[in-house]
Amino acid sequence: MIHLHNILRHIFVYAALLIVVIYFVATQPSLLVDWFVPLPWIGYSALAVAGVVALLFGRSRLFWCCILLALLLFFTHGKIAISTEFSSRFLLITLMLLSYLSFAKDNGFSLYNLAITLVKIILIGGFSWVTLSYLPLATQNLISPIYTFANNIDPRLNALYTPFEWLIVYLMLTLCFLRFISISDNNHGALLLSVVLVAMMPAYAQFELHNVLTLTLATSFLYAILKDSFNMAFKDELTTIASRRALMQYVNTLGRKYVVVMADIDHFKTFNDTYGHDVGDEVLRLVASRLNKVSGGGKAFRYGGEEFVLIFPRKSPQEVLPFIEQLRQLIADYPIALRDKPRPKKAPKRSTSNQSQGKTVKITASFGIAQRNKQNSQFSDIMKQADIALYAAKKAGRNCVQLASQPG
Repeated sequence: MIHLHNILRHIFVYAALLIVVIYFVATQPSLLVDWFVPLPWIGYSALAVAGVVALLFGRSRLFWCCILLALLLFFTHGKIAISTEFSSRFLLITLMLLSYLSFAKDNGFSLYNLAITLVKIILIGGFSWVTLSYLPLATQNLISPIYTFANNIDPRLNALYTPFEWLIVYLMLTLCFLRFISISDNNHGALLLSVVLVAMMPAYAQFELHNVLTLTLATSFLYAILKDSFNMAFKDELTTIASRRALMQYVNTLGRKYVVVMADIDHFKTFNDTYGHDVGDEVLRLVASRLNKVSGGGKAFRYGGEEFVLIFPRKSPQEVLPFIEQLRQLIADYPIALRDKPRPKKAPKRSTSNQSQGKTVKITASFGIAQRNKQNSQFSDIMKQADIALYAAKKAGRNCVQLASQPG
């Protein structure tokens, strides 16, 4: 469910950008041309900025994307005389290389990694060139239905690509989309968008419109780099909820009245030692997902280890208590199914009734609640009070909620 949410969120962001670009390029081409005629360098400059940022943040794939797009812009509209056949073929090769980068990994920028990636790009580019030179003739009869299909939709489609080229475009789009579905982050969203916009370029021959598409891609690369870096810095990698660093930043936005709740998973070390770290990680994710659904205006953070913190702005401990009790009960009532043996790589051909189904265990959590007041106005002091209340909950038998003592 979380993965589906991420897919839809990223699709919305990049689909919205794509729709805006297509709308203006399709409906206002003359206006865009007039705007970008005085700015012939804007596409190269945007790609240079995006490339430098990718270099600084260690995003080697987006760095190579910027180089490929700059070369594409040069070979399609450069001042050097280049045949139309070469330009169109280089565009398809760029699509193939962008698809390859979508499936590759960020390998950093050591001289060895740069050299290896460059060799791979040259080899894939060379193979793609040979494929585009000889394979279309060999498969002409097999792919002729594509020509008929495109002609029935709109005859102008066959003016953009040959049937074999349409097959390549469709294959690259499909591969990048599937890759985006499997790994839904901003990097893969930007790579998918780059394949879509590059595939659109033959429909708009003007250099200025290609500049618009290139500027859009450079902007999407910058967004992807900065957004993913922000998530890495302010989201906990294991549980995907806000991290301790995000907590410390959030505290600075709070007013004079708020409640701090510290939560701790009971007997987590024993549970971890008994069932293993993999199961322990699943427990942490489970508890985090429950805490992240807290109502009453609360916000959950992972503080470290098995400890979590919830912040309730503009609330008193008495107002927060029912929501925390609800969370405590929700965690305690959730059964965790454990397997007696690791899951087999292949399911057995037939099952028997006496096979072990594993056992079910439950976990609990303890909570300590403290509020900001005159005696404890600093966040560190409130955290200490919440920690004292949490310790009291542990001494009271765990799986309960304790309030910090109020000053008289």
